[in-house]
Amino acid sequence: MTQSTHSSWMIWHEASGRDEIDAAIRGLYADIDQAVAERRPVCNASGRCCRFEEYGHRLYVTGLEIAWFLRQLADDGGQNGNDFRLQQAASSPSCPYQINGLCSTHTIRPLGCRVFFCEQGTEAWQQDRTEHFLNALKQVHTQHELPYAYMEWRVGLAEAAQQLAS
Repeated sequence: MTQSTHSSWMIWHEASGRDEIDAAIRGLYADIDQAVAERRPVCNASGRCCRFEEYGHRLYVTGLEIAWFLRQLADDGGQNGNDFRLQQAASSPSCPYQINGLCSTHTIRPLGCRVFFCEQGTEAWQQDRTEHFLNALKQVHTQHELPYAYMEWRVGLAEAAQQLAS
């Protein structure tokens, strides 16, 4: 973890509790969901996309997304088992929030989860939509003068847990 990422966790955590940041992320996620729905991809709920090592897939997110995600878990009373999931995140071969093959945090999942589908033939539009909405997410950082870092989901969760606990 870089020194700048280390100091950014508290900034992201504080920002994730601000109404304007919450509204920006929720609005962006709603736009993503609508854009994806227009493509009508098929999800057979196999959970493969969450089994990163097995499927050869990585999920990348911003630090602000992780901070917002963790705040939503805490605000929704989702602390039950959350500390354990966070502590195990970096060494887990899959998403720590996949339980019994399903996403236990589906409504607050990050951008990458919202756009990625295992369905053959969806790769081109997924790449285009990911880049489009990632740029919109970068604009949220710029507009609110927040540091920006893009990181692997499990590593970021573990770093956030370590930094926000201290």
